[in-house]
Amino acid sequence: MKKTLFLILIIMLISISCGKDPNSETIEEYEARMKKLELLKYYNVQEVSAPRVVDDGVLFTFAENYDSVEISGDFNFWEDSIQLVKSTYGVYYYLWQGPLRAGKYLYRYRVNGVWINDPLNTNVEYDNNNQEISYFVLDKDIGFFNKNPVYNDNGTVTFFYSNSNAKEVMFTSDKLAFDSLRYPMTYSNNLWVITLIAEPGAYYYNFVVDRVWEIDPLNMNVYKGNDGRLHSYTFINYNQTNNN
Repeated sequence: MKKTLFLILIIMLISISCGKDPNSETIEEYEARMKKLELLKYYNVQEVSAPRVVDDGVLFTFAENYDSVEISGDFNFWEDSIQLVKSTYGVYYYLWQGPLRAGKYLYRYRVNGVWINDPLNTNVEYDNNNQEISYFVLDKDIGFFNKNPVYNDNGTVTFFYSNSNAKEVMFTSDKLAFDSLRYPMTYSNNLWVITLIAEPGAYYYNFVVDRVWEIDPLNMNVYKGNDGRLHSYTFINYNQTNNN
């Protein structure tokens, strides 16, 4: 009897050790969870309008009572149409989070398989087939920066890093004692970002991507530190602008 119980215990231990860690998560599962969270942020949307810029990107809304509403346009190069989600108030919505340059963007909705213009948007123009099509205009770039850091109007700076596959990105600098675990970046609008109150001066910094140290891919100023690692270098000067 004791021998049998011992064998059962061994089998159970092997099964547990070979099973999936309940706290682990694949990149695909993480991306699906993040996407769901972003969708839920607007799950109670009830205001319907032409495309508008929100904190996370561009929000499209559609209120007619159809079984299926999709969208496509210049913003996604007219690739596969994107399915809109219905909110608790019956409003169809979609949040575009990719970076977009300032300018004009054509788009159309496909409702129950039929392409139509946005019924709430009076901005239309004729395409190459002499067909009316809706458009919206961005007055400024969204989610698009040329280099680190980004200077904010409130006297802070924002560092950003683009990597949609990363599960975790930390920011570190010589001014932060190169602590690789204490300063997490937040994923927003397809970018990892962190906003800091930073004193003017020279900064050596890195992005720690899933525990791997990385230099800034947009910064050609790289130096090898006493720790043997490569660090990106920038000089924070609040007199310059984001275009310099």
